[in-house]
Amino acid sequence: MKVVPEGDKSVSYGGRFTGTVELEMLHTALVHFLDGAVTFWHTHPGGQQLFVVRGEARVGTEADGEVRLGTGTLVVCPPHERHWHGAAPGNDATLLAVT
Repeated sequence: MKVVPEGDKSVSYGGRFTGTVELEMLHTALVHFLDGAVTFWHTHPGGQQLFVVRGEARVGTEADGEVRLGTGTLVVCPPHERHWHGAAPGNDATLLAVT
């Protein structure tokens, strides 16, 4: 096991597999939204997963409208779904976004 402290981005994958393995690095971002800040409407060709790390967040879609989210909530946005996300008004939120 290797414990990687926050800020240490050095990871080695050599010698960790046998046979044929495909390793796809995920595009992730830890996004800090301050006091009600949100993204513009957008989509992702491969979809997106959003995990609320801390704070009170919100997400919106055309079909569901605005949905409030608490810490520990996971949101799965399917490919090409128009959505937006960020912090609830009067709150900060940190989201882990995986696309």
